[in-house]
Amino acid sequence: MKKRVIRAEEFEVLDTAGRVRLRIGLSNDDSPFFSMLDPHGQVRARFGLSSDGSAGLAIGDDNGKVRATLGLSTDGSASLAFGDRNGKIRAKFGLASDASPTLGAHVDGDEVTHRYTLADQGSPTLGLYDRAGRVRIRLGLAADGFPILRLLDAEGELRALVGLADDGSPLIQFMDERKQPTWTMR
Repeated sequence: MKKRVIRAEEFEVLDTAGRVRLRIGLSNDDSPFFSMLDPHGQVRARFGLSSDGSAGLAIGDDNGKVRATLGLSTDGSASLAFGDRNGKIRAKFGLASDASPTLGAHVDGDEVTHRYTLADQGSPTLGLYDRAGRVRIRLGLAADGFPILRLLDAEGELRALVGLADDGSPLIQFMDERKQPTWTMR
């Protein structure tokens, strides 16, 4: 059986009314994609590869706003995100490049304001972020399993902590800009 090959820069599938419903092609940077369109010509779903090799699926509503995405980056991270009616991503779940799970909520504009992750040692951590995307408060479990609240300055440096010490006793500690304790209460 002889195989036939069709070659084109872009391929469109039309419905019975002559409207484009599926488009397969290359974007301006030669990255491949395919898009599915509704009867009004609005892209409702698009799958593509970016020039760096990342893959993604975007699903839009009938107003053209992206409401859900699924992506896989070349660094190994993966994400599933959900947007509001204005197309702003409000919630995101995924795996970081180190395979640790993450969960984020965007509640002020499109800024990440809170994120749940697993710390390096595998314990759960909740972070609150400022408008610049820097973590300012971390609540979680230390490596030994004791609860701890960490307050960080604008540069991300630890300045205060409240929690339980290794022996289970309450601990409050303030640090200077050199990360040295200036006051401790046990």
